[in-house]
Amino acid sequence: MAVKEVQTTCAYCGAGCQILFKVDPDQNKILEAVPAYGRTNEGTLCLKGHYGWDYINDPQILTKRLKKPMIRLGGKGAPLEEVSWEKAIDYVASRLSEIKAKHGPDSIMCTGSARGPGNEANYIMQKFTRAAIGTNNVDHCARI
Repeated sequence: MAVKEVQTTCAYCGAGCQILFKVDPDQNKILEAVPAYGRTNEGTLCLKGHYGWDYINDPQILTKRLKKPMIRLGGKGAPLEEVSWEKAIDYVASRLSEIKAKHGPDSIMCTGSARGPGNEANYIMQKFTRAAIGTNNVDHCARI
């Protein structure tokens, strides 16, 4: 089996660490990740860089993606039903408003993700949390 090497940038925290993926070209699967020399990582990787790529080969994660918003219209335990974006946004806005009115803004927290949405989406999320909801309860998976 000939192993192909593909150099790429780690997608987790945004620091820009360089990774060298060892790929089986016959099965189109990543077999291993090793550090590549980059300005920020200088030939080292954190645990996420070494082991965080394995979700790519997970068949449960690579199932069909949602293309429309879904809500449990019948309440908890009811099946998910496709709804329009307008209905989904109205539903989320009304539920957040209800929770904020009943329990206060600090009863709500938002978290960002380093696995794909990018810095812009995370910036908007934290800005929304602080400005619209009125809380500093913001977290992100890259903090560890």
